[in-house]
Amino acid sequence: MPIFTCGGKNPMRRKDLWNHNQEGGFTLLEVIVVLTLILLLVSLIYPISLELNNRILLKLSLKQISSDFAELHSEALSGRIPLQVIFEPEKEYYTIKRGDLVLQRPLAGLKLASETEFNIVFTSQTIDNTTLRLVAANGTEYRLSFNDLGEAGWEY
Repeated sequence: MPIFTCGGKNPMRRKDLWNHNQEGGFTLLEVIVVLTLILLLVSLIYPISLELNNRILLKLSLKQISSDFAELHSEALSGRIPLQVIFEPEKEYYTIKRGDLVLQRPLAGLKLASETEFNIVFTSQTIDNTTLRLVAANGTEYRLSFNDLGEAGWEY
């Protein structure tokens, strides 16, 4: 009495389903080979993705600084609140002081090029020829300078 048929010709009986003589599975050697190949691929891809991640964080930090400076400059034109940006050596962040409010922004992959604190005060008047120098972990120097209108621009 067949339970079901494969292809319609050979009926499979219940006792054929429970045959343990030929169990399927992977040998230890096959598992080790597959794991070794996976680890090899990961070891090739990880350094590339780490470097790419660092570059993205660096670009985001530069854009964040430019955005903060543009916002502070436009806010300083109103002349209501004293605005100040402080970069300290060996710190992984910069500080924005807006009246009593103090914000710290990360400097991902950047640090101040000089050994002394760098302080920028935003006023309603134009900013002097101030140049902020930051150095990336790979040694690239980024300079932020201000044009005649007080707008910040990066030089690499």
